[in-house]
Amino acid sequence: MAGLATEGARYYLALQDSQGAADVSAMAAASAYLFRGRTAALAAGVEVAGRNGFATGEVTVSSPPLSGSMAGNPYAFEVSVRKQVPIILSRAFMRRNAVEARARAVSYLHGTTPVCILALTATLTIQNSSAFQASACAIGSNAPGASVVIPQSNSSVVARAVVSFGTCNGCNNTRWRFSDGYQEHAPPVANPYAGLDSKAFPTVSGASCMPNLLGVVGTIQPTGLTRAYCNDILLGNVFAANLSPGTYVFQNASLTVASLSNITCNGCTFVFRGNNPGNLSIGSVSSVTMTAPATNNDDSALDGILFYRSPGGPMGNTLFPNLSLQSVSSFNLAGGVYFPNSYVKIGSLSSSSNANCLALVGGAIEIGSLSNFRFDVSSCPLFRTGVPATRVVRLVE
Repeated sequence: MAGLATEGARYYLALQDSQGAADVSAMAAASAYLFRGRTAALAAGVEVAGRNGFATGEVTVSSPPLSGSMAGNPYAFEVSVRKQVPIILSRAFMRRNAVEARARAVSYLHGTTPVCILALTATLTIQNSSAFQASACAIGSNAPGASVVIPQSNSSVVARAVVSFGTCNGCNNTRWRFSDGYQEHAPPVANPYAGLDSKAFPTVSGASCMPNLLGVVGTIQPTGLTRAYCNDILLGNVFAANLSPGTYVFQNASLTVASLSNITCNGCTFVFRGNNPGNLSIGSVSSVTMTAPATNNDDSALDGILFYRSPGGPMGNTLFPNLSLQSVSSFNLAGGVYFPNSYVKIGSLSSSSNANCLALVGGAIEIGSLSNFRFDVSSCPLFRTGVPATRVVRLVE
């Protein structure tokens, strides 16, 4: 009886292993379809099953599925595996030398999911937040390795989904809520702003540079694309700053906004360019209201862009970020924020924009100390702001 029980346990273990292999193979097939097409997807399902101990003849990958609730759906992938499990003591009862362990799984590409926060080349970290909210959009990273890191120090993390090219450390925490789940080893999310990386802006020098504003100033004026601020600007120590609509260009220069009651700039684009682009820092401000223009009168490539830093120059770090948004009580931003090859740090924010359009794409992104801040891109079409998007893979059968 002990021997028969051992054989039974081995069979059920083989069933469990088969189901696990079918699950990961179906997920791999759907992920490969996103990136490389249907032929590669079918091959990926067979390859992953092989890595889990199943020979090619023991695996069947079908799209659309041949049976079940997803039968005929071209965005669903069915994987069936089978393996012979040898038996010894049970032969006398079953009159065979082996039993077959079978398993089946179906994955499905679930709609199109907007991605409101995307790290391109390094880790997305969310930490020390009492309430991180991105319930209507996904968050993720295209970086290898630990793409997304969500430490246990958070009290609440809510997102529609997490997509990581590498792994997600902390995504399996049962306290976090991801309505569409999380996906590791996912295809890279397409970058809607990639065209700006190769854009050639005019070089500004001499009289085309705006007057050198030393020290603290109360306001600045739009430059257009043929002029630029060529020296660092500190905007602060006034009650309020109301900036005019337009394009503000900083060539190898930084902008710091601090010690203000409020700053407003509607219909504005801030561009940091040059062979060593400057940084943007906004902090210690009670209220910030900034919106991007749906139509940028200087260059249509900047439609819907609020903040942009060209990819040249070194990437910062947590102590010296290229984009720092810190210690703001009321942060009302609307538009695309594109800081490739940059370190983005956001923290100590307590209220979010009602405009529902904040698409953040950076090199590395660190978010922390949020008490009531919500990321949302549902209204970005009103600002003509590009939004990264992906199709989340779900295991449905």
